[in-house]
Amino acid sequence: MGKLSKILVILLVLIGVVLIGLTLFVHVYLTEDRVKALVIPRAEKALGRTVLIGGIDAGLFSGITVKDFTVKEMDGHTDFVSTKEFVLRYDLLPLLQKRIVVSRIDLDAPYVRILRDKDGHFNFETLAVLAKAEPEKQVPEDTGKPAASGALPLALTVNKVTINKAQFVVRDELREIPDTDIKADLNLSLDIGRDPASLRYRGDLCFEAVAEYGKLEPHISGKSDFDQDRLGYTVDVSLEKEQVRLSGEVKNYAKVPDIRLDVISDAINVDHLLALAAGLPEASQKGGKGLSKDEKTISPTAPAAALPPGLKAAGEVKIGQTLYKGLVVKDLLLQYSLDNGILTVKDLSTKVADGQVCSKIKVDLNKPGLAYDGQLDVESVKVERLLASLAPGVKDMISGALQSHLTFCGAGTEWPKLRDVLIVDGTYGLYDGRVSNTPVTLAVAKLLGLDELNNLSFESLDGSLHIVKGQVALKTRMTGKDVNAQAKGNVGLDGKLDLPVSLRFSPELSEKLKRRASMAKYLVDETGEAEIRLKLAGTVTRPYPTLDTAGVQEQVKETVRKEALKALGKALSGEKKGKEGGDKDSKSDAANELIKGIFGQ
Repeated sequence: MGKLSKILVILLVLIGVVLIGLTLFVHVYLTEDRVKALVIPRAEKALGRTVLIGGIDAGLFSGITVKDFTVKEMDGHTDFVSTKEFVLRYDLLPLLQKRIVVSRIDLDAPYVRILRDKDGHFNFETLAVLAKAEPEKQVPEDTGKPAASGALPLALTVNKVTINKAQFVVRDELREIPDTDIKADLNLSLDIGRDPASLRYRGDLCFEAVAEYGKLEPHISGKSDFDQDRLGYTVDVSLEKEQVRLSGEVKNYAKVPDIRLDVISDAINVDHLLALAAGLPEASQKGGKGLSKDEKTISPTAPAAALPPGLKAAGEVKIGQTLYKGLVVKDLLLQYSLDNGILTVKDLSTKVADGQVCSKIKVDLNKPGLAYDGQLDVESVKVERLLASLAPGVKDMISGALQSHLTFCGAGTEWPKLRDVLIVDGTYGLYDGRVSNTPVTLAVAKLLGLDELNNLSFESLDGSLHIVKGQVALKTRMTGKDVNAQAKGNVGLDGKLDLPVSLRFSPELSEKLKRRASMAKYLVDETGEAEIRLKLAGTVTRPYPTLDTAGVQEQVKETVRKEALKALGKALSGEKKGKEGGDKDSKSDAANELIKGIFGQ
C-alpha cells in the first residue's frame, strides 16, 4: 500500500470517527426531554399559550421529527393549532459550499382553528407575539459606511415541502362570517438563495371547503399550480343544484396582476338562488352597517381607486341556461376585459323569448359614480313573454315581436342622477302584435266612444326615440287593419305625457264614429276614412286625452270647403237639361274661376 493510499484511509477513518461521534453526541445530548425543555418554554412565552409536544426525534442524518405538536386556546383545553407530525430532512454536504439544502419538510394533518367571539374578537388576537408593541423606528445614523445588504450568509434551498390533510376551521359567534371547514394538500419546492429578491418557488395545491351561512351551504373544491410568476387555478362551486366552474390564471400577481377569469355553468336558477339568499343572516342582507342614501348616490372617489395599480383582467362567462322569474335565458356569452380602469364588455349575447339580444358596453371606472356607453340590439324577441316574467301586471297589455337598435351613454346607477344624464338614441319596431287594456287605449276609447280602440291589433308599430335630460323625444307610427296612427312628441321618464297623436280609421270604423259623433262626418275623406287628431297629456298610468281642436277645426274647414266647392260647382256650372255641351263647358269654367276666387284658391 502506497503512502497516498494510507493517508486516504486514515482520512476516511477520521471522518467516520467524527461522524459517529457527532451522531452519538446528537443522540446523547439532544434527548427528547432536553429538546422539550429547550423548545416548549420559549414557545409558550412567545405565544402566551400552552404548548404540547408528544415526541421529538433528532438525528444527524435522519433530521428532526416532531410528533403531536399542539398549541392550546386560552382555556388550555381546546386546540388552536396542531399537527400530527412535523418532519425536517436536510443534506450535510452542501454546507461545505455555504448552502443549506433541506431535502424534505413534511407536515401531517396540520389543524388551525379561527374563532371570533360574541364581542367581535378573534382568538389569534391574544397571542403574546402579537400583543407586543412594535419598537419605534429610529432613523439610522449616517456613519459614512455603506448600509448592510439584505444578503444571507448561506443560500437556502428546500427541495420539497409536503402538507397532507391540512384542516382550517372558521367559526363566528356573531354569524357574520360563514362557518367554514377547509381541507387542503400542498406540495412546494423553493430556492431562497442568498438574496430575498432571487426567491424561486413552484408548487401545487388541492383543496375542498364547506361553508354554512344561514340556509346557504356552498361546497367549493379546486386545484392550483403556481410559481413566483404565475398562478393557475380551477375552482368548482356547487350550491344545492347550482354548479359553477371558475378557471384561469394570474400572471405577475406579486407586482402588477394580469388576471384571466372564465366562468362556466350548464344551468343557473336565479330564482332558487334568490330564495336561498333570503335565508341569509340579517346583517348580510343589509350589507353590515351599510351606506347612507347620500353615500350611495354620490361616491367621492372613483371605483378604480380601490383596484391594484395597473390591474388587468380578461375572460368570458358562459351559461347554458339561466332561469329568472320563469323566463328562460339560453346560451349566455359575455366576453370582458379590464385595462387602465376601463371595463369593456366586448360581446354580450343571449337567446331569450324566441329572440336574440346582443350588447356592447364600456365602463370608465376612473370616474366617480361610473361613466359608461354602449349599444343594445334586440332581434325578434316576443314582448309578451318578457312581460309575463318581468312585469306580470302588464303582461296582457301588449304583444308582438320586438326589434330595436339603441346606443346609450350615462353615469351613475342611482335615480334621479341617472335620469338627468342618460342619453339614448335608437330605432325600434314591434310587429304582428296587439295593444289591449292599457291606460292610454282605455282613455282614448272612452273619449271617442269606440270600444274597438281598446283592443288594437297591428302589423307594425315602429319609430325612433331620443332620450336626453329625462325626456323621451318619440316619433312613432302604427299600421293596422282598423286603425293607423302617428305620434310625435315627448314622454318623460317620470311618466308625463305631451304627445300629439293622429288616428286614421278604416271605413267600417269611420261609419261607427259618424253614428256616435255628428261632426265626424266632416272628418271623413273621399276614401271613406276618418282622421282624428288628439293630444295626450297626464301620465302614462293616468293619461288625459283631448281633441286637438285646432287640428279638428282645420279638418272640418277643409272638408266644408271641398263640399262647398263641389256644390257651388254644380250650381254655377249651368248643368240643366237641354243645354248645349259647348255652352255648358264655357259656363263651368267660369263658375270654377269664380269659386276659386271666393275661397282664395
